[in-house]
Amino acid sequence: MSKMIRGLSMLPLALFCNFASSQSEFGKFNDAAATVSTMAGPKTAPIKTVTSFSQALRCMDELFLAYGKSGIVITSTGIPDETGKVRTGTKEMLITAVAKMTVKSNAFEFIDFHGGGDDLARLFDAKGANAMKIPDYYIRGSITQMDDNSVRKNSGGGVAASFFDFGLSSDVSYDLISMDMSIGDAASRKILPQTSGSNTMVITKTGKSAEAGAKIGKIGLAFNMDFSRSEGLGATTRSLIELGMIETLGKFTQVPYWRCLDADITNPVIREQALETFDTLKDSEKISFVQRKLGGSMKRYTGPLDGRMNDALKDAIMEYQAQNNLIADGRINFDLYSNLLDDIQNVLAYVPSTPPAKSAAPVAPVTYTPPQAPVQQQQAASSFRVNLESDKGSKPTYKVGDFLNMSLSLAGDGTVYCYYEDINRSVARIFPNQFFGNPTLRSGSTVRLPSGGFKIRFDQAGKERVACIGADREVVVPASLKGAKDLSPLPVRSLDEVVGQFRQGNPAAMTSYIDITVVR
Repeated sequence: MSKMIRGLSMLPLALFCNFASSQSEFGKFNDAAATVSTMAGPKTAPIKTVTSFSQALRCMDELFLAYGKSGIVITSTGIPDETGKVRTGTKEMLITAVAKMTVKSNAFEFIDFHGGGDDLARLFDAKGANAMKIPDYYIRGSITQMDDNSVRKNSGGGVAASFFDFGLSSDVSYDLISMDMSIGDAASRKILPQTSGSNTMVITKTGKSAEAGAKIGKIGLAFNMDFSRSEGLGATTRSLIELGMIETLGKFTQVPYWRCLDADITNPVIREQALETFDTLKDSEKISFVQRKLGGSMKRYTGPLDGRMNDALKDAIMEYQAQNNLIADGRINFDLYSNLLDDIQNVLAYVPSTPPAKSAAPVAPVTYTPPQAPVQQQQAASSFRVNLESDKGSKPTYKVGDFLNMSLSLAGDGTVYCYYEDINRSVARIFPNQFFGNPTLRSGSTVRLPSGGFKIRFDQAGKERVACIGADREVVVPASLKGAKDLSPLPVRSLDEVVGQFRQGNPAAMTSYIDITVVR
């Protein structure tokens, strides 16, 4: 027994010796692996992707925020390559461009229609179609042209002597890549012609090489050098997508997108694009555009927004034309359209500068005070109406657990915004929203409130209210209320404060209230 114990006691020593030897070999292997990994690794550290249009995308986000664009649901299958020469992830590039333009404004929401029988598709199926938002519009386009070496230039020269010779050559070539893009209506599949655009970029490839030979005694020497530079096809494709998105979404939302491209309406290219859009508009659409512009923030026009010319509109046009160095003939032409399209100079023309009639006593400055008359009396002065109704009458009573159910309609074409105040006097916007992003409604059309995927469930007893503010022209959203997300609390103390801010900038606005009682 004692021998067996001694024999067993030697085993750990043998194992320890073998293990020590393995540790030494493993250390050598680890050092070699580290050396190989270091040699095989990239020599350049990763960096963030920054293109020539990165700043322009941020600028578009600010424009969307300033113009109150939010919650427009879109999708796309990507930008395919019809030439078969460009292989890049265009859909992901497009999604990234949209994301950079919606950081603050939440102007667009991109819905991914994922196909293919993988785990992600099964996850979407498990969630169900009810959880998915349905896009209102889609982005389509393609890489339509890719010309290799469309322009090529070569030059070279050299010298030779009995003991030495030298040669130098230079090569420059240009590739052309073009991309077309537009937006379509998801319901009708109609392509909106005013959003179409086409852009082309040039890829430059340069190369320089030198060859030399010499003879020292009986020994001949030769060497060559090559200096080449080629702009990346993938980076060019990304830049084209970003440029196309700025142009296409800018045209779609009718914001002055050229500001973000360091251009103005006098730029020949921008002016030509504006002229194309102007030519596609119907006469009624041109008149409606001018009515909205002159009747919105500039407050020059107070007549109906019906797409028809009238004396009041003609007078407002003539006054605006005279102040902006245009021919004051009262006609709607491209010069008027282009001036109104770019609002930079319109800031100076916020209100008509018609001088007041002379009087013996000085005129005190006027401070606007919201009218105290009942809503019915305010609306009696105009044929335009904002109609807000509930499924339980004009003074509805709901129980805790019930859902808010209301309808909104306008008597006359116009623009409208709706807000909800809970029992704690916290206020949030409920219309327009991500499911219904356009605040403009046609006369007689009805919208459910809340619309789309929104539901408001009463969880406490008390008093709550809903108010809708609208006008038969463009409604100017107060600066403090711009960029707010759906159902997010606003920086106001009550619903009355919201209505008061709207009236300060929109004296012609009409308001409709619904007072709600919630009981247990």
